[in-house]
Amino acid sequence: MITTAEVNEFTGRLAELVEQVQAGNEVLLTQERKPVAKIVSTSEMKIVSRTPLQIHSLKGHRVLTPVISHSELAEEMFSRQ
Repeated sequence: MITTAEVNEFTGRLAELVEQVQAGNEVLLTQERKPVAKIVSTSEMKIVSRTPLQIHSLKGHRVLTPVISHSELAEEMFSRQ
């Protein structure tokens, strides 16, 4: 089940929304009725590595991306077979 909450209501309902996630539900945060984020249980997440993350802006949305140098990126792109 997915529970929906407006971002401006989030702080007042945080405890309730965390309980929803602990019960196995997802919480979809919306702003002006548009989805902006999803809260899921950490048990559903696959943590691959402890790679440092940085925040980037992508078309008005902030996203977390791994910190990677240009040389590491080039090596990753061109070493695939």
